[in-house]
Amino acid sequence: MIRGWLLALLEALFKVLFTYDCFGEEKLPAAGPAIISANHPSYLDPILLSLQVKRPILFMAWDALFRVPALGPLLRLFGAFPVDTRPGRGQDAYGRARALVLEGNLVGIFPEGKRSRAGWMEPELRGGAARLALETGAPLYPATIRGAFRAWPYFRALPEPATIHVRYHDPIDPGAYAALPREQAVESLLAELRKRVDRTLLPGVKADRKIEALYRTSAPWPRFFEALPALLLALFVFWKTRSLALVWPCYAYIGYLLLDLLLVPQRRLSKWIRNASAAIFTAGYVGFVLPKLGLPAPIGRAALAALLLGAGFPYLYDRGRVALGFVQGLVLAALLALGAQYIAATPLGAHVALPLFCAAYAWDERSVFWRYAVPILAGYGVLVPIGLGGGAALLPHAIAGLLAWGLVRLLPGGGGSAAAAEADEASQPSSTLGLRD
Repeated sequence: MIRGWLLALLEALFKVLFTYDCFGEEKLPAAGPAIISANHPSYLDPILLSLQVKRPILFMAWDALFRVPALGPLLRLFGAFPVDTRPGRGQDAYGRARALVLEGNLVGIFPEGKRSRAGWMEPELRGGAARLALETGAPLYPATIRGAFRAWPYFRALPEPATIHVRYHDPIDPGAYAALPREQAVESLLAELRKRVDRTLLPGVKADRKIEALYRTSAPWPRFFEALPALLLALFVFWKTRSLALVWPCYAYIGYLLLDLLLVPQRRLSKWIRNASAAIFTAGYVGFVLPKLGLPAPIGRAALAALLLGAGFPYLYDRGRVALGFVQGLVLAALLALGAQYIAATPLGAHVALPLFCAAYAWDERSVFWRYAVPILAGYGVLVPIGLGGGAALLPHAIAGLLAWGLVRLLPGGGGSAAAAEADEASQPSSTLGLRD
């Protein structure tokens, strides 16, 4: 029972952090023995293979992991058992695995014997899974884990967001190899295992390599949706206030864009910060400068900021075109919300315009988690401001948010319909912000 509750909790967590999904788990037998053998890109693999499988999978795991605090008890809870990975030292673990298979259990073995060093399967595979299938007659189920190497490779201390997919393949019948000499049968079975895993693994590895290469490319020159709003805001605020002290943040932001181009080392995090910076700066600066312009300051800034961060989180996993379209649209929504304040001044304006844009854009693009995000964002943008006493003055701000959604569809490289996205998916290179497979 504890295992079931923990699996449900982990599955919910992994779906948020890694947009995790599993395919083909229905192919595993509801009863009786089977051997599951997969590539081994990360520490997460036993959990990833188990999350959507009803029966427990008993994994053979590196013995050193059982000495890690918290991880060791968790591995035992999932039914894992230790194996000494040094050459010639794994006979006890093999004997235990054989006994578990003969008892009718699902047993998981990673034939690489260690985590992958490059994302694809290691050149040399260990024969334990193949030998076990040949000796027991249990079917061998290959499985492919895609995206886990990008999320948590062997050289990284902590995981990062990435899309992870697990796919179970059709079983390999060891009886088809029984007539061959034992070593030839083992080699043939491993070759078939590798072929089935690689069929879906290698395209994902190539996509990961392409994305990592893009993360290391030079930063772009300041783009129009970054520099132009900052310059326009500086001119407008100075015209209204004649205060240089109020416009220096705009020029400081443009200075950051130039520093990112010339000096900042390019990594995944620096790309994420740069690509999101236009929306963060514009929304934050508009909120800061409103009272200086004689307009009501937005209330509940922390709650609105948390909502917008949540709305933007799914775009870490999406195509770059979609993610940058969201940033451009949020910049437009913040500027239009500022204009709406001159039509109907209200401290609730941002709570209408920005969430409604986010909801409309997520619905239009069918972004990750859109089925959950759209009702939450739309409900917040309508119900919360009305509940706080907003009236007809909210209407121009609602129009501002929806107008931003309409305009961003017209921008070069901005948003578009989900159908259009599918049409140009093959021809458009992935952006440094997009992480979808």
